[in-house]
Amino acid sequence: MKNPDLNLLLHFDALMACRNVSRAAELLDISQPAMSAALNRLRQLFGDPLLVREGGAWQPSLRALELHQNFKPLLEGWHRATRTREAFDPAHSSRTLSFYATDYVQYTLLPRLIPRLAVDAPHFQLQIVPARPQHGLSMLDTNHVELIAGYFPDPAPDLRTRFLYQEPAVCIVREGHPCLRKRWNLDAYLSYGHLDLAAHTRYFSTAIDRILMGHNRSRKIVATLSSYLVCPFIVEGSDLIATMPVSIARAMAGSARIVTQKVPLTLPPIAVSLYWHERYQDDPAHAWLRQYLAGVLG
Repeated sequence: MKNPDLNLLLHFDALMACRNVSRAAELLDISQPAMSAALNRLRQLFGDPLLVREGGAWQPSLRALELHQNFKPLLEGWHRATRTREAFDPAHSSRTLSFYATDYVQYTLLPRLIPRLAVDAPHFQLQIVPARPQHGLSMLDTNHVELIAGYFPDPAPDLRTRFLYQEPAVCIVREGHPCLRKRWNLDAYLSYGHLDLAAHTRYFSTAIDRILMGHNRSRKIVATLSSYLVCPFIVEGSDLIATMPVSIARAMAGSARIVTQKVPLTLPPIAVSLYWHERYQDDPAHAWLRQYLAGVLG
């Protein structure tokens, strides 16, 4: 192929970011056939399939990963140079931005964010992606979402982070629970079955189990839930104990007949941060929303 079109470099970057022809086409605002044609030209240019099917999903070949790493400085420079010229007016922008969070993080963030956003940026849209246990920061790398709020202790080097807030844990039990008539301590805590919570990388659960393991003790896990919000209503109808963020427990105390207890262990608070890919670092809409969110929480 003589004098290949330099636009193919942007097509290649989109394909590597999304690892899906349809999503890459949406990212560049072109048709799917046009992106498929670009992928075929790239395959011909480099003599490599670039994207291959593995386990029902498209994955980059080793050659594609090598090429993308080599092109990365050029691509980042291009994105920075072009995005700095863009103007962003929150009062008139109709930008849609995808946002991933567990129900816990949605509960703590969105009631404070969206009402104000509806006034200050009435045409701006947040598309909330529901959380699933197997999802994580890799969704930023593949461009499935643009922002993630949560707790992830080891983000990749090409991800940016901004601390948002932290909060401690409490235990919840039902009103009239037998433990309320006894001394509340670790023995009482371990005398009953527990609900585990997998919706937020098992932050508190992992810390609890690690501490207990050091004392050769353990909890009896009766069920593992993917939602914090359903947990108090299961506790309300059982003798089970759950350990969860204090904000959820306090809010649900008005809806479910539950009582809060101190955790009989020393647990670090959960720290929630905002995560985004380097490719959006200089995006004016992104930068505005990240600053706006921090201001709302401040």
